[in-house]
Amino acid sequence: MDASDKLSISVRVDERRWCELSIDVRDLCDCAVKASFVSAGQGAYGEVSVLLTNDLAMCEFNSQYRGREGPANVLSFPAHLRSAHSRVEVEPLLWGDIAISFDRVKYEAKCEAKPIRDHTAHLVVHGTLHLLGFDHKEMLDAAAMERLEVSSLARLGISDPYCMGANVELSAL
Repeated sequence: MDASDKLSISVRVDERRWCELSIDVRDLCDCAVKASFVSAGQGAYGEVSVLLTNDLAMCEFNSQYRGREGPANVLSFPAHLRSAHSRVEVEPLLWGDIAISFDRVKYEAKCEAKPIRDHTAHLVVHGTLHLLGFDHKEMLDAAAMERLEVSSLARLGISDPYCMGANVELSAL
């Protein structure tokens, strides 16, 4: 069994419009999470869950977990920090959960003239990197995280979203 067989990615679709897209969103999420692990140099083991939902649910999550009003495009909920002493063979690691709003993805992709597929992948990558411990609060950290996003998206055949004048706020926790 290789490393990619040790990473379990669960994708739950709560908003039917995700399934009406001409893309396989489950496969896209799976590939985006795995690309993020590779770009970050993280061993591909443990569990990640992705919830594909809508603005209503994201408003609730944003209010409950961040104390902010309105929907977010992506939210990440890391399960815990990785212990340097954990043994993968003994204790599987729950990395955490990612939630993405269909309404935000559709709106932002349209505003930025991007394919929904590309923007969805970007948000999954962004959320996954948060689960892996990356952040963008400080300028140096943001630059490092953006490089990892660009690298991850390139693995999926998606061009650099930052060089196209993108001005979308990624609001993952």
